[in-house]
Amino acid sequence: MKKGKHRKKLPGNSGVGEILVGCLTKDQIAHLLNVVLSGKDVAEYADELKEVDSDMAETVEKIVALSSDKTRKCPVRHLASNKRILEHWDSLWSRWDSIVLEVGDEDGKYAIQDVDWEPPYFDGYTLAEDLDEIARDMLPHMDEIYDMVKKPALFYDAIKEIDSNIRSYPEWFGGDDGCPLGKHFTQCVLKWLWLGVQNDIHPGTVFLTRVCSLEEEFDNVSLDDDESISFFAKLPDMVCQEVYEQFMSNKYRQRVEETHSTLHKINHIYEQRFDSSKYLKTCRKYLSENWQYGKALIDDAIAQGDHQKSDSIFQKTFLSYLRRDEKNVWYPETSLLLTERKYYHENDEEEVAELLKLWGEVSEKMGNTVRSAASRVQSVMYRTPEDWDMVIREYRKLCTLEARKVIDPLFCQWKNEMAERSIHTRMDSKIYSDTWIHWLIESELHLTDKKEWFLKKLQVWLDHLNNDGKMFKQQWILLAQLTKDLSGSDNLRKQYPTFYDVVLPSDEGSSKLRKVRCDRLNKMGTGTCISRVMDIWEKHLYRIVPDPANSHKSRYYVHAEWLKALYELSHSEYEKLLSRWRQTHKQRRNLWLDLKKYQLPI
Repeated sequence: MKKGKHRKKLPGNSGVGEILVGCLTKDQIAHLLNVVLSGKDVAEYADELKEVDSDMAETVEKIVALSSDKTRKCPVRHLASNKRILEHWDSLWSRWDSIVLEVGDEDGKYAIQDVDWEPPYFDGYTLAEDLDEIARDMLPHMDEIYDMVKKPALFYDAIKEIDSNIRSYPEWFGGDDGCPLGKHFTQCVLKWLWLGVQNDIHPGTVFLTRVCSLEEEFDNVSLDDDESISFFAKLPDMVCQEVYEQFMSNKYRQRVEETHSTLHKINHIYEQRFDSSKYLKTCRKYLSENWQYGKALIDDAIAQGDHQKSDSIFQKTFLSYLRRDEKNVWYPETSLLLTERKYYHENDEEEVAELLKLWGEVSEKMGNTVRSAASRVQSVMYRTPEDWDMVIREYRKLCTLEARKVIDPLFCQWKNEMAERSIHTRMDSKIYSDTWIHWLIESELHLTDKKEWFLKKLQVWLDHLNNDGKMFKQQWILLAQLTKDLSGSDNLRKQYPTFYDVVLPSDEGSSKLRKVRCDRLNKMGTGTCISRVMDIWEKHLYRIVPDPANSHKSRYYVHAEWLKALYELSHSEYEKLLSRWRQTHKQRRNLWLDLKKYQLPI
């Protein structure tokens, strides 16, 4: 491991100035300089200052000139002296070194062990976050610092050190993802490389070669793909053209043809910029591998007035999106796209929603009003699925007599999706399609008696849960989410802290969806339901306390937590269950030890 490799000590001078710096605060020194300089013409000292330190003299001159011109504003960092910039730069690298020194240490910050019975692993993501925070502070200084430090291989050496330290972990260490660099670190690396080659005769060729060499050399450290693509896209046009020509050579052809590679994506941007016909050809060739290539082909077909062709491309685009074969075509009127997805596509909501909306417009022009309505409502359901008001408004607008036969099933599927997202689990389909979450949505379709209709449905369900222990065991997760969403549930944390933390769902998932549910429950006047709900919990909670017979490796902390939750709600039910455990599990010594740890009366 390297220590302090990036730092360079600055010389200091002893004297009154240094003593003042050591004895006064920063504010006191500022006040001292204000007093000394007020009424004085600094120009009188110009020669003397230049003789001592030309960098300091130039900086003082700029600051004094700026302070006398009240109309001009300039960030302080643009006024800092070169030595002050270098001092700050060195302090950033000092922080960097202290972080990198932790890498490779089996007891260091980035060696994580979630549970004691599993081996530790290297946490490259946290390392990347820590380094990216420093890189963000480095970025503004890159242009001015490059010529000062004269280290073209600075970031290459930094990556090499990280890679080497990661490889020093033992072979049995987990964590195979290495360290995927963050966006600021990636920008720093690429900016530094670019500053070193921008004045070359062939800057694009040299830059491309160095970036590719960097990625090929190190297995454990990788640049951020999106930032790499963005950086190449923003290079000067002449440089982009030069890189584009390099992509056509045999050296890069194979990598460029790999649709998920960074070079392919950069090349595609250049094709769009320099050769539109080739751009469309690439879209057609790789549409089955990348659904995002469909939009350009659709726009081209629409521009030609060929709606039949554009409809065909929509079908192929969504085949690619859903990763289906050609025999399994998806149409907007057949099923909800949200539930058809088998693969996660990050931040695609807007792009997919626009495709669906456009498909609706094309279908209308073709006279297919049913597909048009299905596409439009799916567009809203996909873009903002948790905005219930917007979805219901679009449903009402499009639900004509003709379109209803396809709109109603889609609306039902969307309600099911909202219920599943709310409870974070799959349930029996008969239960799953008719829950209090469905009723909360459906109540909005009742123009006059929304509140009365919903409260009646809710009360009947709660009565059934109270009277039927088997039904409670099947649907307790729904009751748990209702309990958490009802107004006044926060008070339960104080009254029954273990019950609140262990039995009720955590706040994982969408905060927006929970807010929608809570707001609508309040509008329905459910504030008084919390006592009724807690009566059901008190009566039936014992039914779902985990059985110690199903413990994992004789660890019973989960059973102890649930038993403590039961004790908070009902001492009598707690005693009954404990009595049964004494008979059934009296040989499980670790169980009784864990119960004692949770200070339960046993």
